[in-house]
Amino acid sequence: MLPSVIAMMVDEDDREFMTQLFLQYRRIMFSEIGKIIPDSCEAEDVLQNALIRLCDKVSLLRELDERRRICYVITTVRNQAKNQIRNRQDITISSFDDENLNLVDSVSDGTDIEQSIIIKEQLRDLSSVWSMLDETHQRLLEGKYILRKSDDELGKDLGISPSSIRMMLTRARRKALGLMRTE
Repeated sequence: MLPSVIAMMVDEDDREFMTQLFLQYRRIMFSEIGKIIPDSCEAEDVLQNALIRLCDKVSLLRELDERRRICYVITTVRNQAKNQIRNRQDITISSFDDENLNLVDSVSDGTDIEQSIIIKEQLRDLSSVWSMLDETHQRLLEGKYILRKSDDELGKDLGISPSSIRMMLTRARRKALGLMRTE
């Protein structure tokens, strides 16, 4: 079935192009999303959001050669899936805002209130220096601590030996902590 975002495109040539693109790449798009988001309903939402972005870039997609086009599509769906995970994390993190902090719930479920506040401050500090980290460090930290990937998965994603991941994570953490201290 054709996604509604494509079916609603006004320009017939663009609609036909995006239909063919979707039919050609849908399996790989679902596969890439599934690597990050296993829930099929949530994966459908991510795919719809990715298709909206791709439809907005239809003229660019037409100009790209086949290899670059598939890379662009894969990158778009991966980023949408990661954004979905981040949005879930943001919701969890934002629930610790002072006006939302429910002390009774925190005490009753065994969570240390002081630890929760410290984590919130650390996350705020990390977000302020995130853009200063290089892409590899961002991918490592995001993969390990946000997406909760194993060393094997991270190694596969980055094309390096899983045994090297621990040292690379140590370097990434040190770099982030160093930037946080200087900021």
